[in-house]
Amino acid sequence: MKEDRIEIQFFYVPDICFPSSEEMTKKFGKLKFWKHKKIDTPEVPTFKVPTFKQYLQECHFVDAGKQLIIREDRMFALKQEGIGSKMKLVEEEEDSEARLAKDYEDLLELVMRTLENSLDLQSAEEQEVLKEAVQAVLQEEEQDVRWEGFQEKERPPWRPRRCKQNHEALLERLVQRRMEEAQLDPSIEIHSSMQQSITCKAKQLKEDLLKVVTWVRSCYPEQENVCQFYATLYHRIFSAKLREIAEYTLCDEDCILLLQWVKQDYPNILNVPKIKEVIDHTKLDPLLPEDMITPLEQQFLTSEKREVSTCLHKILDREETAWKDGELPQLMDQVDCCPQAIDVIQCFHRHVEYAQKMLCDETKARSITCQMSSFLKDYETFHAKVIKSKQTNTEAVLMVNLSCLIQYRDYITKNAHLFPEDVKTDCLSLLTTMTESTQRYFISNMHKELKELYRKVGSNEWLKNSQGVDEELLAKLEQHIQKFNNLDKMCCQELLGEIHKEFLAEYVRKMMKKKIKLSDKDQQEMAASELCLNSQRIHTCLTAAGSNIEWLEDILPKLAELLKLQDPDSIKLQLVDLMSVYPDLSERHISAWLRLKGNLSSLDRKMILESVTCSQDQIEDKQDSLQFSRSFFSIVRIK
Repeated sequence: MKEDRIEIQFFYVPDICFPSSEEMTKKFGKLKFWKHKKIDTPEVPTFKVPTFKQYLQECHFVDAGKQLIIREDRMFALKQEGIGSKMKLVEEEEDSEARLAKDYEDLLELVMRTLENSLDLQSAEEQEVLKEAVQAVLQEEEQDVRWEGFQEKERPPWRPRRCKQNHEALLERLVQRRMEEAQLDPSIEIHSSMQQSITCKAKQLKEDLLKVVTWVRSCYPEQENVCQFYATLYHRIFSAKLREIAEYTLCDEDCILLLQWVKQDYPNILNVPKIKEVIDHTKLDPLLPEDMITPLEQQFLTSEKREVSTCLHKILDREETAWKDGELPQLMDQVDCCPQAIDVIQCFHRHVEYAQKMLCDETKARSITCQMSSFLKDYETFHAKVIKSKQTNTEAVLMVNLSCLIQYRDYITKNAHLFPEDVKTDCLSLLTTMTESTQRYFISNMHKELKELYRKVGSNEWLKNSQGVDEELLAKLEQHIQKFNNLDKMCCQELLGEIHKEFLAEYVRKMMKKKIKLSDKDQQEMAASELCLNSQRIHTCLTAAGSNIEWLEDILPKLAELLKLQDPDSIKLQLVDLMSVYPDLSERHISAWLRLKGNLSSLDRKMILESVTCSQDQIEDKQDSLQFSRSFFSIVRIK
């Protein structure tokens, strides 16, 4: 490049006639010449533009690049104006072009070297240098755009430079190298080579993305979205590594580890607050394609099902062994305690929740819940053995088992969303069957103990002294149900509710045995009054023990009302009312109860029954769900 020269011009000034010294002396007298003191004139500071090499030394890449662009534009102008046809100028231009090309190489070498150290910044000064390098790249990209449209012969041979494209390729190589050279923290003990490979790369990925956010991001214009660019590079390389691993047949442990990285650990990295703020992970491709994810998920689910099954059956085996050995349940806070239900529910729920997190899909995780159905079927077999046995600890074990059954039922009901409909239905059906069989066991024992006293109900002895019969019966019942004091509250409440219903049903059945006949109105009113009093005694006894079925209190008084009524039409109305409340009240029950009324003719009884039967269809249409839940007379079995 030719050096700039300052051109000084000299102007010609014509002679002017000035007066001579003699003339001046004559006019002004003799002049006195003073010795003038030299006045210092301030020096005007001169600004010297740094040279290209100085700019490079100071890492001012943008200014250095501007100088090169000015020189490049000047050469372009010379070409366009056609100057340089003379050999000398052509040679000068060619020499200048060679120097310019060399200067460009020097500039871009430093720029790219700076970019290569993007992830090693440690100071604000280094940040500024990187910012200069980035701006120089963008400046060169703009210059490429200016040359667009010109023929190849009309533009410099180095245009387009494609600096931005080279910059992206360099960063890609940088990321590739850092991921390949990633080292695992020696303090972390990982035995699986596969996990070591993944963990060290994931660690490098996270650290580098945080560096990009903290140090590199501010060096780029916002529209360049450099954080997203780096995230895409790291994501692509990490994904390629996981795909390579997924192509092999993995053991269950490695399968779970790989799936965990895909579903949990890697998303956790992207959700680190600093990273999440600047990176849109929805624009990243899936770490693994669907055709690779599906087999891993199936293998994981198979493994989890096996784990759940093993865990649940170990608990069941433990309980069965304790029962066979004659062990009694322990007491905790004066309540029979069995850790079985807690252990089963915790084990099951832990695995289901884990599957949900691993698969990020509640529907897929549901397939594990079939293991609960399988467990309950085996539990039913064990339960049947206990009921049939005559071991001394059978009753105690069944009471604890009853508590477990209710806890399983409540868990499944409250977590119904975890179960497919068919599995939930199957489980609840099994639990209902086992619960009912256990309750029948205790109710059957109760009926055996009270059998002799039941015979007095509805007999002449009862008619003469119903209070005495009932007190003796209830005393025996209270003695029987004391054994349930150690049941937990909910379990005791349900069992005592069933005992309450069954006791009252047997009481009504005995009244319908036709052992007595109330021949006149006075007897019928007296019997009705005694039934109401006995109903109150029975209800007080059993609700105090734990039953919470309040509607049972009204059954005996409503039946007693039938005994008091004498008019057939009034009896019909009372029966219609009774049938509307208790839909399982049958014609046989009505006929048996009306036979207690000795003064009711066969014709009237027949007419009443026919009338009630005709009204039954209309009553059923009007019954609501609450009334249907009040099933009582179906358990009053009469011949």
